[in-house]
Amino acid sequence: MADHPGQERYAPDAPFRFVGGDPSLDFVNTSDWTPRGLEHDRFTGYDRLLEWARGAGVLDSAGARRAAQAAVKHPRRAAQAVEAARGARQALQAIFASVAAGKPSAGALDRLNALVADAAPHLRVVRDTSGRFQRGWDALGESPESILWPVIWAAADLLASADAARVRMCAGNDCGWLYVDRSRNGLRRWCEMSVCGMAEKNRRRASR
Repeated sequence: MADHPGQERYAPDAPFRFVGGDPSLDFVNTSDWTPRGLEHDRFTGYDRLLEWARGAGVLDSAGARRAAQAAVKHPRRAAQAVEAARGARQALQAIFASVAAGKPSAGALDRLNALVADAAPHLRVVRDTSGRFQRGWDALGESPESILWPVIWAAADLLASADAARVRMCAGNDCGWLYVDRSRNGLRRWCEMSVCGMAEKNRRRASR
C-alpha cells in the first residue's frame, strides 16, 4: 500500500506479467486497480507500450521495428498513443470487471464498441507464409497508435466467446488483475498463486 494516494502511480521498471490468458486482459493488467485508484502504471512511455506489445505477441519483431521508427518520426503521435492506450485500458477494465462481477455494464460495452469501430477499418484478411488465410491488420506498426487495434479486437473476440463466462478478478488486496479461469475445477482465485496467493497466506499467518 502506498503511504499517500498516488505515491506509486507509475512503475517504469516494473516487469510485465502475462497471466491473464488473453492479450486484452494482460493489457488491463499493466496497472494495479486499487480502491485508491490506479497504481503501478507500467505504461510510462511509448517504449514501455512497445515492450508490452512484443511480450504479449501483439507485434512481431518487424512490426515492433516499424512502430519504434514511427514513434521517433512522430513523437507527438507516440505520446498521444500512450494516452490512448491508458484510455483503452480503462474501457477494457470497466467491461471485463463488470462481466467478472456478473453484471455486464451497458455503458462499458458502448465504450468498447466505440474502440472496435475505430479499429475495424484497419482489419484485413491476409495469407500467411503457408498460404492460409487469417485475420491481419493494414499497416500494423506503421503508426504509433496501431498497437491498440489487435488488443481491442482480442477483447471483442473474448467477450463473444465461451471464455467470457470464465473471466475472473484476482481476490488479492490492491490487485484487481483479470484472468480467464481455465482451471479444471473453475476455482482459481489469484492472478498468480506465487504473488497474491502467497501474500494472502502470509497475511492469514500473521493474523493468527
